[in-house]
Amino acid sequence: MKRFISIIVTLTSLLTACINVETASVNDLYVGGITDRRLVLDGREGCSKSFYIIANYDWQIIDYRHFSCYPSSGSKCDANSPINITATALQSNNSADTIRLSDLNFKLLHTRFVGISAYQLPQVCLKSGNKLFVNAVAGSKATAQIVSKADDVHLVVSGDISATIGEKNSKDEFSITVVANNNNNNSESNKIGTIEFEVDGIKQGGKIEVIQQSAILFDRSVVMLPSKAGESNMLEVTSDFGIVATESSDLFSVELISTKAHTKQFKVTALADNDSTMERNLGEICITLADMPDCSRCIEVHQRKAKAPQTIIVHFIGTALQYYFNNNASKILEALNANIQGDAQILAITTDATNNATLYELRYDDILGKAVQEVVTKLSLPTPYNATLFENNLRKALNFAPAEKYALVIGSHGLAWVPKSGATPKSQGMWRMGISPSELWKRNENAEMTRHIGDSTTTQYDITEISNAIEATGIKFDYILFDACFMSNVESAYELRNSADYIIGSPCEVLGIGFPYAKVTPYMLTNRGISYNLDKICSEYVNYYRTSSGTTSACVAVTHTAELERLAAAMKAVNKAGTKSEFSLENVQYYEGQAVHSFYDLGDMVRQSCADEEAAATFKEQLDKTVTSRYHTDQFYSGYGSDNKYYHDINYYSGISTSAMVEHYSTDWQQTAWYKATH
Repeated sequence: MKRFISIIVTLTSLLTACINVETASVNDLYVGGITDRRLVLDGREGCSKSFYIIANYDWQIIDYRHFSCYPSSGSKCDANSPINITATALQSNNSADTIRLSDLNFKLLHTRFVGISAYQLPQVCLKSGNKLFVNAVAGSKATAQIVSKADDVHLVVSGDISATIGEKNSKDEFSITVVANNNNNNSESNKIGTIEFEVDGIKQGGKIEVIQQSAILFDRSVVMLPSKAGESNMLEVTSDFGIVATESSDLFSVELISTKAHTKQFKVTALADNDSTMERNLGEICITLADMPDCSRCIEVHQRKAKAPQTIIVHFIGTALQYYFNNNASKILEALNANIQGDAQILAITTDATNNATLYELRYDDILGKAVQEVVTKLSLPTPYNATLFENNLRKALNFAPAEKYALVIGSHGLAWVPKSGATPKSQGMWRMGISPSELWKRNENAEMTRHIGDSTTTQYDITEISNAIEATGIKFDYILFDACFMSNVESAYELRNSADYIIGSPCEVLGIGFPYAKVTPYMLTNRGISYNLDKICSEYVNYYRTSSGTTSACVAVTHTAELERLAAAMKAVNKAGTKSEFSLENVQYYEGQAVHSFYDLGDMVRQSCADEEAAATFKEQLDKTVTSRYHTDQFYSGYGSDNKYYHDINYYSGISTSAMVEHYSTDWQQTAWYKATH
């Protein structure tokens, strides 16, 4: 009986000991010196990589294969004395790809931790990809780079090419130079050779294919002409040889207009209208090598149907924001890659650093299966800019892409209604108050780029110039989207009331990257380009800066211009009612960081100042009908001011600003159409 009791006690003790086994938690082990839990070794046998651990208990490395770890076990260690571990590859990776070796796991006490994954690079990494292109003429060269820790790298060359490899530099890079041995007299590009690699006499898995380009290269897959007779498009042809162009149809003409190096630019002009509802094939342009008439290449010429459902013109103005404008265009192309535009047309006007402009078409190419940006024509930009210049360039875009309806996007520095002279000492109000324009519009030295006023007055447009130019074309846009600072402004909107049905803009500054076109373009081209959703354009704009931008600042609103006359009438009644005795302009919501503000919230100003409650209520009701969508972040960012305060709270938001009661612009402001309609 005593022995039986003893056995029970022993089993109970063992069971208790098992239940109380001490275990480690995830916080008891830290692995450092690697990124994303990946240990990456070079391609050579014997190469090594070190990392370190901190462990609260004795530790052991388990489960690893194809590499060694030293040390592989040890005692607990703290942050003051971490343990360095060296992993060493046991064999070379002679393949073309990075390979996964195994996991490297840890054991602390009775607990197993999934640690890190180990990978090994190939001995030769193709830094420039696996294709290399040379021109069509014999002797044409091209270079590529490979990366290898090995010193003994040799080329294995096959085909109609010559190739040499240079010395390894401090970054383990080798430069390879390839030379074409013969001309490519064909109209198609050809593979003419391959380059493979040996390391220490062992052939590696990677190789570079050498492609010799066609003797004739087009800059597009089809020449797309406008529907109207007399309208043109461009075709650029690149060839190392003399070429001759011929057209196969009397429905279009081809004219050589420029030659630069090996590139010739041809102007292709429609000779008849396309009045049908379908795109039509007009024929082909054939390019033939002058000395080899058997070598030719042809490209089809198409003519658009009479009218597209919608044309969007994106006009990037000025040169100081060129980097951002180029990014904007690439983001539009990114959106178009989803093949969303149907028969809608998108044109973009951009300016380079020398103030030369180009009209492009951005479209999805069914043949290439991707969006492309194609040159339509070059534009003249004599300075100073004026209404006639804006009108002429706008007409070129409108004539090239007639449509049932039109939209205009203006990307630029913006200053709302303020005339170009308002940024110079010519403004009378500033002189009267002793305010220097350079100080008023001075940006903080470390401020982020916003689409602030910045280009010289010779490369800016006044809002009156834009409105006059648009009205002169006879087109009223469905909407104008201002990708520019301060343009959700009642003085500006009233000036543009006959130019567009809706105005989209921001009452505050727009950050340098502007609207997120990859996200908003689909809402400019809903239903395969037939329609649009202005509210979603606005909400996506603000949501982007709430969630995806390092600077959380965005304000935007939509103004319905058909309601502006009634808003002006309501404002006139407010002005007749007088101002509350206790009103202070300092309490009104402002939209820039200046010490003396230039733009205030229109709704907040009337709400706080109007002495007649009924007139104020009528105005508020009409303002809600006029500003149909409005979104904002909790604060707005401003690069202006001298106190280095960049973020400003938004306590009231009607979505549209005014410069009423702004003394330093009072003389100029009283010349605006809005002032005259409301006083």
